[in-house]
Amino acid sequence: DQTISHTVYRKKTHTDRYLNGESHHHPKQLATVGKSLFQRAHGLCDDRHLAAELQHVKQVLRDNKLQVPRPRHRNRVKPATVDRLPAVLPYVRGVTDKIGYILKRASIKTYFKPPKKISQSLPSVKCHIPLQDAGVYKLDCDCGLSYIGQTKRSIGTRVKEHIADVKHRRSTKSAVAEHAEGSSHYIRFDQPQILAKESKFLPRMFREAIEIKKHPNFNREDGWKISPTWDPIIQKLKAKPKSSAARHHDTVSS
Repeated sequence: DQTISHTVYRKKTHTDRYLNGESHHHPKQLATVGKSLFQRAHGLCDDRHLAAELQHVKQVLRDNKLQVPRPRHRNRVKPATVDRLPAVLPYVRGVTDKIGYILKRASIKTYFKPPKKISQSLPSVKCHIPLQDAGVYKLDCDCGLSYIGQTKRSIGTRVKEHIADVKHRRSTKSAVAEHAEGSSHYIRFDQPQILAKESKFLPRMFREAIEIKKHPNFNREDGWKISPTWDPIIQKLKAKPKSSAARHHDTVSS
């Protein structure tokens, strides 16, 4: 009839040998052989040659001791699914996998999480040492003024340096030592206050400048220059001090 037809072509040397069904392979790998041959037949053969090709494939699968795939209803309309929230379940072998199968039939995805470890239930044995972080700190004096400082090292180390400056009377080097020379001044080294923990340089310097503006102090310098635009905000913070913003730590006794 002068029409062009098409089917699967095999060379004369083709042996129809595929993965043997009795070989030591995973069942999914064995099932893939039949599925791929059936898909090739449906994709390449026209209606006139499809039945013969499928019959040949079935015989080849039997010769290689492989299972013939079940016919699939390609035109079957799937029911409309509804998006549902996933379920997260602790994994228990033999239990949650069955629950997941039931939820899957209801279009609910299931995610399994491992059980909680013993280490997650126990608190950390590492003790947090006070003043071990970098940041901005405040040293109060009985006269009502304070010293605001910042350090990239631990605040505890910086406080000990202030104590050494006062002990050795390094007034030219330290504003704290100079202020402590007066008879009416007693600096509370035993109660340093952490105003902010900050390891980054720029945020730490800006925070120090803000705290200097907030508190009456005996600092020699005002820190970094801040735009006057921030003054109204700083005044509001100064008018409403928060007692929880600073934390006292005893460093002398330790």
